[in-house]
Amino acid sequence: MRFQRLIVESGSNAVTVRFHPRLTVMSGLGQAERESLAGELFGALAGARRGAHLEVLQDNGRRLAILRDAAVGDRVLDLETRHDVTEEFAVDGAVDLATRLGGSLSGLRKLSKLTGEDVLALGASDNLVASLATLDQDQLWAAVETSMKADQQLRLHAEPIGASTDDALLIEQVEHRHSDLERALRRHEAIRHYGIFIGVTSVMAAIPAALLNRYTALPFLAVALCFTIASMISRVRLGHSRVAEQEALSAAGAASYLGFHLQRMTEMLSDYKGNELANAATAHRLALNAWHALVGEDVGVEWALENRNRISQAAERLIRLHAAGVMVTSEDVTRTVEPAVLGQAIVERLAALRRAEDEESIPMVLDEPFVGLDIKVKEWILDLLAQSAGSPQLVFLTNDPDTAAWARRRIVASGDISMIEPAPEHTAPAKPMLHVVA
Repeated sequence: MRFQRLIVESGSNAVTVRFHPRLTVMSGLGQAERESLAGELFGALAGARRGAHLEVLQDNGRRLAILRDAAVGDRVLDLETRHDVTEEFAVDGAVDLATRLGGSLSGLRKLSKLTGEDVLALGASDNLVASLATLDQDQLWAAVETSMKADQQLRLHAEPIGASTDDALLIEQVEHRHSDLERALRRHEAIRHYGIFIGVTSVMAAIPAALLNRYTALPFLAVALCFTIASMISRVRLGHSRVAEQEALSAAGAASYLGFHLQRMTEMLSDYKGNELANAATAHRLALNAWHALVGEDVGVEWALENRNRISQAAERLIRLHAAGVMVTSEDVTRTVEPAVLGQAIVERLAALRRAEDEESIPMVLDEPFVGLDIKVKEWILDLLAQSAGSPQLVFLTNDPDTAAWARRRIVASGDISMIEPAPEHTAPAKPMLHVVA
């Protein structure tokens, strides 16, 4: 299977992304944008996204349109015959291609998505196991349990509105912006209420005071002036909060995918208890921060859980070594990745995505996997991916200038990939990153 076109609707606006059959490099995407775009792709397959429509090309050459419409429901159309083939892909009454491809949405995401954590785990698995084995095991698995519970709570609150854990950062941003605006509004109302009362009282007191001595009225007038100025400052701050929210959730929606998705997320939250979802998203982020503070940025919670037996066995061996007087610390464990080992691991992942002859292949979504690698190693792996691209199809989401530079050179040299990147505002982009149509 290959992605051909993704259309994400939000009200009267829509974002359209077209994919190269072999390799599409999408540059200029921050973490939130990358996670959201990957979430749209997987969610469109699984039915977790309303308003996300995906056109795909099956391995047998059949073109399908997966339509996720809140008004008429989910449908699958054969684009060649224009026949409705929804029943062919229905699972328990729902259109779910993820179940057919990866067993579940989480299974498909785990198999298809490649991140920096995954790359390190592919190329330095033994080193990671040894490194985690040197940590306090009670603390390690308590952090795993906390993170998994936070993830489950976030899913519990997010799934009813078509969101996912990939949207956690955006959910927090939306709710925090609303909270900032509400606080500014309450502060302004309080200052205006008390300001009007005290100001009017001060002016009324200044009148008889001025009749006695005009200088006596000055303190009362000064108090009234101070509260008037405070009210004006509060109004200006309130206006700034409204402008900031509007720019983030509306105006930015016509210029960037992140702004568009923030706007879309706001619409999702409008009919839901957003505070509960935002709290779950905050707890999820704090749990991940605690995990990364314990083990570093290179190890994922799911990977540690999958390798729990190996880590526990290694920890037991370390205890025996310590008992024998042999001291081993985390500094003795390196986290280097041998290029040949990493290359072999990526080739094996690509082979797994190709699947057997009677199974549908799965595109690979690469989410900034090679940041931190030596540039020569990085370019060698990128060339390897470009040569292998097509089966499966590759979608590379990045904000790495080295990867973007490599993609530009590859397009000029061979033209066997495509690149979507933001262009300066004063020029008309030949290939806009994300085209927004009204």
